[in-house]
Amino acid sequence: MDADKIKQFFIFHGEKFVVGIVVLAAGWMVYSGLNMPNMLDEVQPERLTTDANTVRNSIDEDHNENILPDRKPVFDILAETARKRTPVDATAYKMPHLLERKTIDTSVRRKDPVVHAPLELRVDSHIASIAILSPSGKYPLKDLEGAEALEVVEQEKPRPRSRRRGRGGMDEMMGMDGMGMDGMGMDQGMGMDMYGGDMGMGMGMDPGMMGGMGTMSATAAGRRFNPKHNLGFVPTAKDSKLPVPQYAWFISGTAVIPHKAMAESFREALQSAEGYLPVRDQPLYFNYEVQRADVTNKSVDELADEDWILRYTREQNVKEAARVWAGYATEVVPEDYRDLNVTAYIPPVLLVDYTDFVTHPLIPMVSRREKQMKAREEMMQEQKFGVDDLELAGPGAGGMGGMDMGMDMGMDMGMDMQMDMGMGMGGMGSYGGMAMVEEDPVDYKLMRFYDFASDQDRNTPRPGRKYVYRIRLAVVDPNFPANALQQPKISSLSGEVYQRVSKLMEAAEADKNRKGHFQRWSDWSGPSPQISLPTFTDYYAGPVEVSRVKELDYKGKKVEYSADPPTAKAVNLSYNIAYKTLMPVWMENLQPGSVLSYEGPAELIDPIDLVVKKVEDAKITSQTTVIDINGGRVLPMTGDSELEEPGMMLLFDENGSLKVTGEVEDQEMYRIYSFAEERGL
Repeated sequence: MDADKIKQFFIFHGEKFVVGIVVLAAGWMVYSGLNMPNMLDEVQPERLTTDANTVRNSIDEDHNENILPDRKPVFDILAETARKRTPVDATAYKMPHLLERKTIDTSVRRKDPVVHAPLELRVDSHIASIAILSPSGKYPLKDLEGAEALEVVEQEKPRPRSRRRGRGGMDEMMGMDGMGMDGMGMDQGMGMDMYGGDMGMGMGMDPGMMGGMGTMSATAAGRRFNPKHNLGFVPTAKDSKLPVPQYAWFISGTAVIPHKAMAESFREALQSAEGYLPVRDQPLYFNYEVQRADVTNKSVDELADEDWILRYTREQNVKEAARVWAGYATEVVPEDYRDLNVTAYIPPVLLVDYTDFVTHPLIPMVSRREKQMKAREEMMQEQKFGVDDLELAGPGAGGMGGMDMGMDMGMDMGMDMQMDMGMGMGGMGSYGGMAMVEEDPVDYKLMRFYDFASDQDRNTPRPGRKYVYRIRLAVVDPNFPANALQQPKISSLSGEVYQRVSKLMEAAEADKNRKGHFQRWSDWSGPSPQISLPTFTDYYAGPVEVSRVKELDYKGKKVEYSADPPTAKAVNLSYNIAYKTLMPVWMENLQPGSVLSYEGPAELIDPIDLVVKKVEDAKITSQTTVIDINGGRVLPMTGDSELEEPGMMLLFDENGSLKVTGEVEDQEMYRIYSFAEERGL
């Protein structure tokens, strides 16, 4: 056949072949189905249902008797559960501040609370470096060369102990007063050589190396002041400006506010009256003022009002801290006992410890929360809990202490937020009669101020003059608050308060502002003790050396005699105004009659990076004179060691006063500024 015809045939008849194949397949499947057996002949639905129900019933039946033995309880579960449900003492978990709705008697009128004056005003004077901000970060001290390494002082051999009769103690008890080390066949000097200053030589070590062990390494270019002796503020850069030292010659003062008495005064005057609002009707300290009077030529009793001049306010302290200072020093007074509006920021004092002049004896250095936590820990240690006591405890039962603390913190934060919102947002955060009340206020809060000397200040404190200070504080007037939305109803004010407040309203309306009218000032505190600016030098006594003392008999009396006067070491810690930093000078061989002046090379401590610098032409002009020196003699102690009397110096200072300095009291400062560790002392 022709191939084209075959192709044409399949094109026209191909679908017929497909249909035929499908028909044949369907017929085969029908035929196969008709030949299969009938399922109903072998499996019936009713029979399958019966078999399934039988299996399920056998599973649901209780077979415990065939598997488990009888259970016998070993304890009374009901009695144990009752014991666990016994209430515990809730004293430890009692909240210190409760939200209580106060019943207000509308017949009681609002009065003016007494604003108590500050108490216990204390003053002190200082010369120190503080950190200020500079765009360039340059200062004269930075360009000086570094100081050379100090020579290590070779320690002298301990002096042999002289044998004296009548010393008593262990020598006499053991019968060794006459025998001593010689009686034991040992030379006393040899013993000192073995265990004294020459021990390093016997071990093949250089004494200078031994003296330098344990001290910081120092080179001519990199000698640094030991950071552990840096007791002041650590400056850092701020807003692309760098810290530089500036001298601060100033008088500081601290006083206390009788806060508990103040809170009680507010409570008595306002709590029972109509419209009582705790967020407003409590002492809200806002401002303070400090005045100074010159008493160089007159007594305090002779002072008149015109003799007092204004020297410090809250606004001045805030501007100094924000615009001039390179930050402010870390606060050391707990938050419970201070208020930002009356407790001035601490200046960024460099190198020296500032704690003494920013605290007050009546202000605790531990917060109430720390005291409470310590008391709670002691209470928990006294109570012993076993594992069984926690067996039936619910979730979170072990966290009640943390919850109590968290609630206290939350409530404290809420109170602070209410006060802030009340001052700035019209009291929108207040709770009316449900607000939290300070039930147990602290006794005192701290006030703090400074009076800096400055050439640009016409009324600056001047050296040689004697001054007294007084201070007063201002609170937000609860009957005429800063926020007009918190103004009490006129009908709730007493007659005297209404007359006073109506005048304030007229003045505020005329000024179109309440600023300057809502402050209520206390009376002035009593005058402080007299104070003057300090000199630029301070002195710290060191050890005293005495020559051999002889006992002479004179008219039946024993008199001690020494051919040479005693000598003492001391540190003359001077403040260098030109370089605005401390300049310690180690002075040796001081004798009675020595004047504590100095000319020659000296070392300066850079208060910013703690590098020790040197200056060749230092000059300290001082009229302070050593009147007498005492100490340095060997104490008649028992045993092999010998102790010496601590050194003391009597000084006649530049102000015409006598001052006693002692080695014991001055030991820390003497060792720091004599660089005792570097010298191997």
